[in-house]
Amino acid sequence: MRLARAWFTLTALTFRRLVWSASTMMVMLPLLGCLLFVLRRHRGYEFSPREFHQFSEFMILVFASFIVPVCALAFGTASVGGDREDRTLVFLLVRPIPRALILLAKFSATLPLVLGLVVGSYWLYCRVAGEVGAVAFPLYLPALVYMTLAYVCLFHLFAVSFRHSTILALVYALFMEVLLGSLPGIAKRVAVNYYGRSIMYDVGKDQGLKPLDPRWFEPLSVETATWALIGIAVGGLVLALVVFTRREYRDLT
Repeated sequence: MRLARAWFTLTALTFRRLVWSASTMMVMLPLLGCLLFVLRRHRGYEFSPREFHQFSEFMILVFASFIVPVCALAFGTASVGGDREDRTLVFLLVRPIPRALILLAKFSATLPLVLGLVVGSYWLYCRVAGEVGAVAFPLYLPALVYMTLAYVCLFHLFAVSFRHSTILALVYALFMEVLLGSLPGIAKRVAVNYYGRSIMYDVGKDQGLKPLDPRWFEPLSVETATWALIGIAVGGLVLALVVFTRREYRDLT
């Protein structure tokens, strides 16, 4: 009971701290930019394969490949990295609370916040887009949820492993994933957005989404890509727990 109360208290404190942080402002700006773009280019359009393709390309190449990782890294690295940079993490580590419970509380506070932003903004964009958005929303929602989960777990691993985790996560999300995701062959399979895009291109093809050139992008099946994202999420969280429970953070003193 004592540990459950500690977990709940730390989760609530972390959630409030993340909401009232600079990270919220950082992610609101690109989310607002996407909304303005949808309002200008796709507002209230009737369904057509051409319009669906254009809206889907925006969702895949901008929202899923840029906005989702930005939201995840803004809060995923700050949940632990913020305490580490402020040197307040030492006060948590000296408490009689298992380290695994501390990290799980941080994760429990971060995931609903990031999912809420991603799913909520995606719902708003689809609502603004009219019939095209009504068709796109149920098709792409699972891929966005799985990508968000994978990114949040992966960036928690960054946060417990590296001191300047936000910078490294930013380099990974905005440069490494874009670079690797655009390469031919199997190199792209280390990028989270490759699996998300595979799902989205597969489920959208019957509605008018045109596939990319197979010489540059050969998508996986929906089932394979889904299990890959789940594996990245579980593996990232497990590794983060192992690192956090075993590592001595000497830079805190």
